[in-house]
Amino acid sequence: MSKSIKNYIIPKPWGYEYLFFENQDIGIWFLNIQHNKKTSLHCHPKKKTGLIVLDGEIDFAFLNNNINLTKFKKIMIWPGVFHSSKSSSINGSIILEVESPKD
Repeated sequence: MSKSIKNYIIPKPWGYEYLFFENQDIGIWFLNIQHNKKTSLHCHPKKKTGLIVLDGEIDFAFLNNNINLTKFKKIMIWPGVFHSSKSSSINGSIILEVESPKD
């Protein structure tokens, strides 16, 4: 049973994402955010999310502040915290997102 990775890519207005790994405890997502594009301002009421910048530069926006992270930097977002991610890199940015519990 051979499936192309294209069958798992979820197109988004800001780029794309795909589920890299999941088990009963966590989900690991690969996010590709295009230059000057951003995710919506949102929160996850019941899950913790760890974000690791694998390539590029990301501006994380919260309700009261912003944080800029570069390659190999990380951030933990606790349940109920509103946030969005914007790529400030010309070639876009790649983020690894680890969520627990998986959603």
